[in-house]
Amino acid sequence: MDLFGQSTGKILKVLSKEMNVSKSDIELDEVEADAALTEKIGAVYSYQLKGEKQGYVIVANGMGRYDEFSFFLLTDLDKSTQMVRVVKYISDHGGEITSKKWLNQFQGYKGGTLKYGDDIQAISGATLSASSITNRIHEIIDLLNSSDL
Repeated sequence: MDLFGQSTGKILKVLSKEMNVSKSDIELDEVEADAALTEKIGAVYSYQLKGEKQGYVIVANGMGRYDEFSFFLLTDLDKSTQMVRVVKYISDHGGEITSKKWLNQFQGYKGGTLKYGDDIQAISGATLSASSITNRIHEIIDLLNSSDL
C-alpha cells in the first residue's frame, strides 16, 4: 500500500534496521481508526515484534517552505513516542530535520506542551520544516491520546 508516497516496505526496512531485527520479525497491521484521526494523520498501524503487539506506527506529512515531507512516528502501547524518522524529504532547504540526533529529542514525548525553540532545539535554516514536524508530532500524540486506540 502506498501511503504519502511511502510503502509499508520502506517503513519495515527502517524499523528493522533501527531495531536490529529481521523485517520478518515485524508485522504492521493497518488500524481502523475514526475519521477524525485518519483525516489528519493519514495512516495508523499497530506493530508487532515477533508476534507481540508493541505499539503504533503513524505515517504523516509535514510542510517545509515549499514542499511536503513524509515521516513516521513509532509509539509504545501507552502512546509515548519511541522513534521519529523522516522517510521522504525532497526540498533543498531544511534537510537537517532528517538527522537522527535531532529527531531523538522527541523520544518519550507523550503529550502536553511541545514548543519548537523551547522544548525542541531550533535548527538554523530549517525553521519551517522543524516547526512543522514539531507541531505535527504534538497534534498526532494529542489525537492518539483522545482516540479509542
